[in-house]
Amino acid sequence: MAKAFPYWTDPMKYEFSVLISTCNPHKGHFATVIQEEVVRPAGGGQAGDRGTLLLGEHEIPFIDTITLDGDRTLITTERIPPGSSAVLSVDMKWRRAMMRDHTGEHLFAAAIKKKHDDVELGYIWIEDDRGTVDFEGASVSFESFVDGESEVQRIVAEGYPVKTEFVKASELSPAIRAREGLSDKHDVMRVVRVGDYDSSACSGIHVTSTQEIQVFKLTDFKMTEEGVRVSFLTGERAVQELSRVYNQVLLRKNEYPFEMEQVGAVLDKAKGLSSEKRLLSEKVAELLTEGPSVENIGEVRFFHESVPGLDSRSMKSILKKMSMEGPTAALLFAPSEKPTFILWSNELRLEAKEYVEPTVEQLGGRGGGSRNVYTGGFGAVESSEETYDALVAGIREALKQ
Repeated sequence: MAKAFPYWTDPMKYEFSVLISTCNPHKGHFATVIQEEVVRPAGGGQAGDRGTLLLGEHEIPFIDTITLDGDRTLITTERIPPGSSAVLSVDMKWRRAMMRDHTGEHLFAAAIKKKHDDVELGYIWIEDDRGTVDFEGASVSFESFVDGESEVQRIVAEGYPVKTEFVKASELSPAIRAREGLSDKHDVMRVVRVGDYDSSACSGIHVTSTQEIQVFKLTDFKMTEEGVRVSFLTGERAVQELSRVYNQVLLRKNEYPFEMEQVGAVLDKAKGLSSEKRLLSEKVAELLTEGPSVENIGEVRFFHESVPGLDSRSMKSILKKMSMEGPTAALLFAPSEKPTFILWSNELRLEAKEYVEPTVEQLGGRGGGSRNVYTGGFGAVESSEETYDALVAGIREALKQ
């Protein structure tokens, strides 16, 4: 790890003269070994370099760089005769993307570690313009990751310098982040410093200024058995993704007007409607297979149903169309965080409120209405189902009296 490879000292240098040592078939392509250690192989959580080899006027792509049996090996699409000389050109679009991502990952990990020092980094993979990193061993909220993203973007905008140096493993400061056991494998460590914000032992390639990252954007957040897996984008792809999502919101905004700062509330509402649709489908299936809930309490017929997704107007419209002959009580209940209901009565001895109001008040709700109709609702409840069952039980007892 102590050797100063050109992709560490001058990562923007992209053209080199190389000599082909061997070339053998490898997983549908060819493993082409070069004598010069001028391109970075996959490892340390980062994919390998890509590019082309120019032999005279013939250009041959290499789609990866790996270490195979200790040799720097290009995965080429064609066989190249051993002993051939070539001009190697690194795909700098690919390399710059990984430089941005790797420095962005360092900053993001540092931002999270500064607030959660007991968190550990697990799996890391940087490839092209996207990265993935696992945080393990501590509970970190999504809000903390969002704050970490904002911290990275601040450092990106301020343009912190990124420098590397070599430090004896025995003299490695505890303040320098390093994988457990790494210092036992090397006498000298390469340390990447981002201003005075973060210092990490690393073999990857990095930008020379955080401004080169341009944009750092989280794109996914998933719980795993060990902790949390976070994915992100940097650079132009991050800008493209931000634009794509923002434009989708703009299109929906024109179809269903809302203010942009209300996006969170709109998504919450959509989630609620989706849940209500599922529950309503289940209720329709229940009604079609089992019929409505009807009880005979003395001379009174008591209808009661929980009907997800309906509002008071819809429930009232349904009740108006119900055929009620003789003494009847009909309750429709709309479950939600703040459930509502309507009790409709016909030819009962008392006003509708006498059968329902005591239970409503006992449950912390309120309502009112005319002689035959009582409309009410509740504040936030822990369980709509339990509230519904309690309301039905209270009306049932009142009808028995």
